[in-house]
Parts: sequence; C-alpha cells; structure tokens
Amino acid sequence: MRAMLQLLLSPPGLILIGVILAAIGAFLASQQQGNFERELRAKSEEIAGLNREITNLVTGGDSFCYLAIGSIDSKTNRGIPIVLHQGEHPLFDINVRIVDLQKLREIKDNTWTSFSQAQTNLPVGNLAKGTGLTMDPFDLGSSTGRDFNIFFIARNGQFTQKLRLRKINDKWVRATKIERDGKVIFEKIDIDFPKSNEGNVQW
Repeated sequence: MRAMLQLLLSPPGLILIGVILAAIGAFLASQQQGNFERELRAKSEEIAGLNREITNLVTGGDSFCYLAIGSIDSKTNRGIPIVLHQGEHPLFDINVRIVDLQKLREIKDNTWTSFSQAQTNLPVGNLAKGTGLTMDPFDLGSSTGRDFNIFFIARNGQFTQKLRLRKINDKWVRATKIERDGKVIFEKIDIDFPKSNEGNVQW
C-alpha cells in the first residue's frame, strides 16, 4: 500500500493522476454539453411548434368548410343550405362561388352575363371551429338530380367541393367531395346514393 502511494506521488504517478482527472473532466463536460444540446433542441422544437400553432390560428391551418343542403322536404324539394366547418382551427374571410351545373349546361351563348346566371357568390365571413352558417331555404326544383361545383377561398387558401344530390324513392340523398391542391381531403356519401357497377360515384 505504501509502495503504491509512493508510486502515485512520484512525478510519473502525478502525471497519470492528472491524465485521469482530465479524462474524467472531459467526460463530464461532454455529458453536460450533450444534455444542454438536447434541452436546447427540445426547446427549439417546442418554440417551432408554438409558432406553427399561432400561424394556424391566424390563417386557418388545414381547416376547411363545405356546403350541405339539409332538411330537404321531399314534396317541395326545398332545403336549408349550411356551410359547415371542419378542422382544428377557425376559418377567416371565406367567400363561396356556387356553380349550378344544370344551368351551366343550358347556356347557349358564351357571354359573361349567361355564365353569371349559373353562379351564386356568397360572402360567408368567418367560422369558428365546429360551427356552421345557415342560409335562406334553397329550392332544388322539380328535377330528381342536382349537381353543384363549389369554390371556396379563405385566408388559408382555396378548396373545391363537388356536391351531388339525387332523389331516390321520394328521398334526397347526397354525395360530396372536397379537394385541395389536387388531393381529396374529405368525402361523404350517403349509403343510398347511386353508384356505377364498380361501386363509384359519377362525379
């Protein structure tokens, strides 16, 4: 034991002790630096997440809305249009352009006045999460099928809806599809809505 102590207190021993202490210090510093960098990375990701959430709250994020026509009376063919919000964030500055495809097909000349008769513009405004905006009753007419293409513009961009309605056995059924940037983001089809032999809706 005494010989070991003398060896450690000798110049080579002191050098060895210094090397060991330096290695331990470097290891502890490395561990502390690694912990600091992990904490810093976690904080940066948290701040980035908060910034994204703030941006989404201001712009609307990935939220969208669509037009539904509910409570359709099978005798009068009148229903209540409602714009329904979908998503986690509110929507702002919503404007809607509804194109009546039946009226569009009936147009004989290519004038703007004729085209405008097949379109309806609606300033919806803002929609909070999970809410809807009802409008005046809408008459579907005497036809047993109505087709609408609906174009939405909001603060978070543009999205398009295809709304198809069919009267089957004295009951109106619906199919709707929402697309954004060429991708389908929402689809809702009543079980009784007519489909092709392949089981697809003819949009």
